[in-house]
Amino acid sequence: MLRISTAALAISFALVALPVSAQDVSGLEGLYTGQGEGELTVDISHIEGDRYDVSINTLVPMVDDMPGCAGDIGGEVTITEQAGLLQAANEFYDPNGDTPSAKAKFCEVALTFDGEGKLVIEERDGCISYHGAACGFSGELMHDAAGL
Repeated sequence: MLRISTAALAISFALVALPVSAQDVSGLEGLYTGQGEGELTVDISHIEGDRYDVSINTLVPMVDDMPGCAGDIGGEVTITEQAGLLQAANEFYDPNGDTPSAKAKFCEVALTFDGEGKLVIEERDGCISYHGAACGFSGELMHDAAGL
């Protein structure tokens, strides 16, 4: 006959009752999809602390001889107080340029989370080298797990 001590049984129950730790305690990590000037996807992976790896993609399909558009940008972002700013070098940077996009040293995309699965991204000047003229990185997206 197998005998289990009361202490061993109590420890076993205590371990089973502990909460299971989630992959991302902040809930920001994962895939977001939505619309802007085209179809948008944002993939966010937690690195550590408040640092995340962010990848943004945009796509406007070609329809009836109208040209399509696609682009992507990514990098490390610090997200605090439900907001972050993705920055990447503007490949067309020219301090003497004649357009705001040329004068911007960086492509910047602001990310704002509402805490309920919604992400708003807003492209600033300097990003044209990362996508075509018919699409951009601004729009509203929902976490693919929102509402589950």
